[in-house]
Formats: sequence, C-alpha cells, structure tokens
Amino acid sequence: MNDRFKRLLCLILSVWMLLTTAFLVACADEKEPISDDPQDPTSENEEITPPAQEEQRLPIDYLPEETYGGTEIHVLEWFVNETPNNRIPWEEIDVDTLTGNTLEDAVFKRNSLVEEKFEVLITKEYVEIYGTPTYVNTLRANEQSGEERFQMITVISESIATICQEGMMTNMYELGNLHTDMPWWNQDSVRAYTMGNSLYFASPELLLRDKGATAAIFYNKAVAESHGITGLYNLVEAGEWTWEEMISMCEDVTADVDGDDKVSSAEDMYGLTGHMRCVPYYLFAGADLKFASINEDGYLELQFGSDERCITTYQEMVDEVLFSDYYFQNLQDPSKIPTGFAPFEADKALFLSDMVKMMVLLRNMTTDYGILPVPKYDKSQEDYSSLVFWHHDSVLGIPASVTNTDAVSTVLEYMSYLSYYDIYPIFYETVLKDRSTRDEQSVEMLEIIFRTRTFDPGHYWLTTQIHTMKTFLNVFENKTRDIASFWASLESRAETAVEDFNKRIDEMH
Repeated sequence: MNDRFKRLLCLILSVWMLLTTAFLVACADEKEPISDDPQDPTSENEEITPPAQEEQRLPIDYLPEETYGGTEIHVLEWFVNETPNNRIPWEEIDVDTLTGNTLEDAVFKRNSLVEEKFEVLITKEYVEIYGTPTYVNTLRANEQSGEERFQMITVISESIATICQEGMMTNMYELGNLHTDMPWWNQDSVRAYTMGNSLYFASPELLLRDKGATAAIFYNKAVAESHGITGLYNLVEAGEWTWEEMISMCEDVTADVDGDDKVSSAEDMYGLTGHMRCVPYYLFAGADLKFASINEDGYLELQFGSDERCITTYQEMVDEVLFSDYYFQNLQDPSKIPTGFAPFEADKALFLSDMVKMMVLLRNMTTDYGILPVPKYDKSQEDYSSLVFWHHDSVLGIPASVTNTDAVSTVLEYMSYLSYYDIYPIFYETVLKDRSTRDEQSVEMLEIIFRTRTFDPGHYWLTTQIHTMKTFLNVFENKTRDIASFWASLESRAETAVEDFNKRIDEMH
C-alpha cells in the first residue's frame, strides 16, 4: 500500500470522525474529554475548553474556490540538534498518519481537509539551522539555482535579517489571499516583522513553536506552600503580579541551608532560577519595554536609549534581580551555569524563569508546579507582556522563487484559519498534559501568556549589534553592572545599524 493510498484511507476516516464529533458536540449538553488515551491525564480530568473553541467562527469566504491539481506545498523547517532544550516538542506543519497523539492527529486532520479542498499535497523536510550547509545557505542555494524546491519555510527569527535583505522572500502584503489583519495572524508579529511596506515573515497561528518559545514563570507548589505563599493566580488575575511581589517572595524563601553562612551552593534555597542569558530579556519585555520598534511607516526605531525607562529598568533588574542572593547562578564559571531545572526540580527554588516549551522537560518532576506570566514592572502597567524569544521561536514566509503564489497563499491562509479554531485550543490541552499542571487556573494563566505574546524587532533586526555573546545576551560575562555606560559603548553601532537597515528598506522599494 503506497503512502498516497494510506493518506486517502486516513482522510476518509478522519473526515468521518470530524463529522461524528461535530454531531455529538452539537447534541450533547456536556462535552466529552478530548482524549480517551488511558495514559493521557486529560482523560481523567476536567476538560479544558480554551476561548477559541467557544468563539463563533469568522467567515473565510474570500478564498478562491478553485483547486490546484495535486500541487505539492513543500515546507522547509528548521531544527537544532544540540540539546534536549532545543528539540522540537510539537509537530506543527505535517504529520504523515494518524498516531493516536491528540495534537498530531489534529494536525493530520487539518492537512487532510486542506489537501482535499484544494487538491494539494502538503509535505515537509527539516534542515539543521547551524548545520553544514547552514539553513540560510540551503535557502540561498535554492534561490540562486532558480529552482522552486520549497513553497514555504519556517526559521528562527534571529536568522531572518540576512534572508530578507538578500531578497529571498515574497512580500506577503502583495498576496491577496493572505489577510494578515485576521486573528489567525498574530498582530504584534505582523507589526514587528514589517519592513517598510513589506512583510516577509510573520507568525500565523498554524505555528506552535513560537508559542512554546514564549516566556513564562513556573512556581514550585511545594516550596510555596512550605513558606506560606498562596494566591499567586489571584495576584495575576487582579493585575497585581509585579516585580515587587516576585522579589519579596524570592527574598522570603532564600536561605543558607548548608551552613556556610552564604547562599551560593546547590544545597541552599533560592527564590529564582533560570538560564542567566535569557532571564534578563524575559523580565525586560515583561516590563512592557522593547529594544526597538517599527513605526507607522514601517521603519525601525531604536527604543533602548531613546526611552530612558529602558536603561533605568534594565539597571534595576541587574541590581535587584540578576546579582541578588536569591537568584541561583554561578558567576565563577559561567560556562557551567545550569538551565535552572536542577534546583527547581529538587525543590530548592520557588520560581523558574523559562519558556512554555520547557514544560516538556518538567514532566518527570514529582512536585506539583504552576505557571504564571512574567510579572509586570508595577501595577500601573496596563497588561502583562510575554516575550517570544527570538533564539527558539518560529516564523513563516514564502520564498521569492515560488511561482504559484495563488495556491501557496490560499493553502497558508486556510491552514492558519483551521489552526486558530482547531489546533490552537488542543495545544492548551497538550502543554497542560502533565498532572502537575492540571488545574483550572493554569489554563487561565496560559490564556494570559499567549494573549500577551510580544515580539521585539530589536532582537532580530539588531542581533549582531546588541545581542551577541559580548553584549546584552551575556550581561554577566561583560564584567560591568553600569548599564548606562555599557549602552554608551554600543549606542553608536546600534544607531548606525538602524540607519543602514532603513536605507536598505528604501532600496528594496
């Protein structure tokens, strides 16, 4: 039995299952659990029903009715083959067959519906982002050859500056089938990735890795309980989860346990832990600040330096958080600094600052934990702000070599539409699969985190000027705690980079 025939059989089965499910949902007073897998904790707990499932679907009647005669939509995806932290925890583009995994089966069914409706075949391949040849070189070779090997690509946003400025991508604003103002396109990502009057990359809702790369705060429920810390979810819902609250709790928990009169070893108790090169970015963005922004004309503007709050807030974070006793770190040998899991899993830290996808690595943790958004700077801040980390995220674009942009844009729009209503809700269930996070308020916290995702153009358009190993990316190893002076040494280079970038935008149009 060949693969195409298998897919046809699976398609028939999946369509029948979808119709049956739709009928049951319409007729039942109470919904059935998403999964019947006895090894899936969701089958033994109250069902999660994210908001997107309850919304009335918006029409998508602007898409063409034509079919594309078996056209292949081949997607180039990235991966990093270094450590478990960098692995891809969720398949977002294509699944070959039904597997019994809730999320994978939803992706398979979505693609089957798209393939049948438009007579296309969706396929994928992975290329190692830093491999030989690199991901960018693979794409560059494809463009230079004049071939059309890929119809869509996904890539981490730290790589997109070169790709865009070399003219390797299609301007998605020029494709009539793509309505990037619809909710299945993250609007902050659309603004952040705009270059002049062009959009070469964005984060439509069919992507899952950008959600996994969203900053969050995990808290150890055993440590919290033993120190009388309660009501964290209520603080968040009241808009009062702030730096001040977090710091106060961290200070209350931190203690010398090994008896050497200092807090420095893995045996001691800490308030906060996390990867030291990433935590500053999460907290800075959580304070609703960015290194750069895109103005109304589509040009890049430097925020760090021009907005005095950026420097003062970053300085406060350095002084009160990063170099505090309650933050677990190893300044003597930065190369050996752990990701932060060890003390958190061992009940030696109250909070872990990391990304949502790290829940995959916490599934063996015996102690229950909860998830919170990154705290606000203070109560006057309008909302929470959850950074999508540019070193682990995923953005999608259409290569300039693509000739049948009508077919590709139609498929992309419909996949994003279906993902928004059918995949995104199931993603909640997937990331909350561990019994340790199976509480109703964790779902509400994830809703806040994903609703407040933020994209900082300064990260990917100014990577080499601001975020290399010797700049902000490695604040501990720069041997300085004076952020104003440190920024002064970088400012002219960053300003020149912004000017050059904006000139390049003018040249491209």
